[in-house]
Amino acid sequence: MGPFQARFSKALAWVAQQGAIHVALYKERVLQAVKIMYPRFLSRNYPLAKHLFFVTRYSFGLLGLRFGKEQSWLRLLWLVFNFVNLAHCCQAEFVFGWSHLRTSPVDAMDAFCPLACSFTTLFKLGWMWWRRQEVADLMDRIRLLIGEQEKREDSRRKVAQRSYYLMVTRCGMLVFTLGSITTGAFVLRSLWEMWVRRHQEFKFDMPFRMLFHDFAHRMPWFPVFYLYSTWSGQVTVYAFAGTDGFFFGFTLYMAFLLQALRYDIQDALKPIRDPSVRESKICCQRLADIVDRHNEIEKIVKEFSGIMAAPTFVHFVSASLVIATSVIDILLYSGYNIIRYVVYTFTVSSAIFLYCYGGTEMSTESLSLGEAAYSSAWYTWDRETRRRVFLIILRAQRPITVRVPFFAPSLPVFTSVIKFTGSIVALAKTIL
Repeated sequence: MGPFQARFSKALAWVAQQGAIHVALYKERVLQAVKIMYPRFLSRNYPLAKHLFFVTRYSFGLLGLRFGKEQSWLRLLWLVFNFVNLAHCCQAEFVFGWSHLRTSPVDAMDAFCPLACSFTTLFKLGWMWWRRQEVADLMDRIRLLIGEQEKREDSRRKVAQRSYYLMVTRCGMLVFTLGSITTGAFVLRSLWEMWVRRHQEFKFDMPFRMLFHDFAHRMPWFPVFYLYSTWSGQVTVYAFAGTDGFFFGFTLYMAFLLQALRYDIQDALKPIRDPSVRESKICCQRLADIVDRHNEIEKIVKEFSGIMAAPTFVHFVSASLVIATSVIDILLYSGYNIIRYVVYTFTVSSAIFLYCYGGTEMSTESLSLGEAAYSSAWYTWDRETRRRVFLIILRAQRPITVRVPFFAPSLPVFTSVIKFTGSIVALAKTIL
């Protein structure tokens, strides 16, 4: 090999080495970027303690509302701005829908559909701020009860806790994400319409069907009010996801505590041949502790019902109307306009499903206490122990539910809501 070939070979080796180094550095940077962008709460290493009411704390924190902590003036001003922004945009949507009700019913429906959701969310935001101290106290009590279960080295409890915690966080953030996608769909719709009409006379339309004062629909104020109205959509998403996440999280956390009670009943009533007086006394004491904890859970659920009964009732009524009007809009519109209402309908339906699933899960776990007591070896214990077991079975016949006027959220209620919206759609089709 000549000197030129040797130098050429060394140069190629150097280039290959440098290329491998740069490729490795590029891969490392890409992995770091993905790691930064990847939500930490989806990681398996994310602490379980931070999952507790994560969606509620995160969503309302974006609006400036913090539970159990001092509100700084800056946060309070930001919260007031968001509330006024949502209220103002609700008024603008109502004005648009009312002014187009006779001339263009389709455009009026396009305004009234988001208005129902926005107005409900405005009520939720004000309600949660008004009851913020009670919500904070409730969160602390649940944290203490779950903390007592975490002290027990029981693999069954750890698996159940992780399962419920991850379900609450992921399903709550799913509604959060779908709501943000819905807002994005409305914005993209308006931008696309501007692009299609770029050679025609420009229409200063907002992403949602809103009618502000005349100067807001002219330059130079139009971009400011365009962003102002877009932000109202995100305020709706944050308050919507925060309130719904609070309900869904509470019901599943209660389901976990009830499941822990079931494990305790099974452990306390293990089959023992001819239990001694001391063993019977210990068993009675454990059953008394189970009854006290059951009473505490029932009391907490009752307090929760007092806080969430009104917003839950309003949510179900408005969601039924929103789903119905969204389906009607899907039937009236064509082309790309259908996409945003399909996403909108799926988002609202998912939120109602979470309410009903959480209520069903909690009531099912409540009923399972009686089944666990009856399936145990209660007949091998003394008379006093059997009496306590019978009381537990009797108490478990009445499931623990969140009391809302006229109904309790459950999966059968979800099917009733879907049937009700179907009736509204059928009636609207005959009219239109």
